[in-house]
Amino acid sequence: MTKTKLTYFNFKYLALLFAVFLLSVGTSTAQNVTVSAQMDSTMIFIGGQIDLKIQMSQPQDVQLNFPLLTDTITKNIEIVRASQIDTLSSDNQRLLLEQTYRITSFDSGLHYVPPIVFEQASEQLGKIVQTNHMSLMVVNPFDEVDPQKGITDIKTPMQTPFHLSELYKYLPWVLGIILFSGIMTLIAMKYFGRNIPVKIFKKEKPKIPPHVTAIEELDKLKAEKLWQRDMVKEYYSKMTDTLRHYVEERFKIHAMEKTTDEIMDAFKTIEGADAKSLDNLNQILRTSDLVKFAKHEPFPDENDLSMINSYFFINQTKIEEIKTLEEEKEAMLKQDESIEQESTN
Repeated sequence: MTKTKLTYFNFKYLALLFAVFLLSVGTSTAQNVTVSAQMDSTMIFIGGQIDLKIQMSQPQDVQLNFPLLTDTITKNIEIVRASQIDTLSSDNQRLLLEQTYRITSFDSGLHYVPPIVFEQASEQLGKIVQTNHMSLMVVNPFDEVDPQKGITDIKTPMQTPFHLSELYKYLPWVLGIILFSGIMTLIAMKYFGRNIPVKIFKKEKPKIPPHVTAIEELDKLKAEKLWQRDMVKEYYSKMTDTLRHYVEERFKIHAMEKTTDEIMDAFKTIEGADAKSLDNLNQILRTSDLVKFAKHEPFPDENDLSMINSYFFINQTKIEEIKTLEEEKEAMLKQDESIEQESTN
């Protein structure tokens, strides 16, 4: 045998061995890929829903895709929703892929579900990869279903007469609760005394008018003498905060969140403050802005003027509440008590 024939023979032999190797690998891979499909139940009522679970077991080194099912499994079986594909790995170097479909049907009868073909896997492995076939029985529990009649209105609630005997079944519970409450009350009175403070109707605490609160805060600020101790910035901060709170409660303006210009603009559409009062408020706010942001050092007379204008603005814009006779009597009694205490001291 010549050298050329020997080389050609070796090449054919190696090619044959390589083809056999590829065939054996493809066959073993195809045999190692298994798919299955299973429904929760083989029978449902019309319009009911069950889960269809599709699984595929494959080696880890193989990349295969699930079939793409969108709206229907068959023409009579619809897909409500589909879950994400879950991937689980096992100890034997294999992957288990699983996807669940929620399905339903609105056609009664026995429906055949053909095998679900994994087309991409079949093309890659050179072998048809498909699930087992299934069947689903859809039962109609209604006596009559006529599509020609269309949708009918919901029946109105039935008017049934009320009978006092219907409350008798709750009578033992009511008597039991009353008896239990009485026993607990007797126990509490025995161990804690007869004078148990029980406030069934609590008198609502009267709301303090905003001008009263503002005047009290200015009195405190005046007594602290902050600007006399070189605390001018703190002095104007407390003063403007008091005025801003008063403006919020009295005129319903969000003064704590607004600048000086925004506050003054808001007063243009609000009644209850005259021009002189607004000029006083503007002087206080402008001076405070200069002290806090421009490091302005006002004169002592200017500090006193800001305090005077604060009192003036509140007194000119406050709403005097009409007191009842009882409230005036209490106020007079308190005033008399305070006078007697001062005289005794």
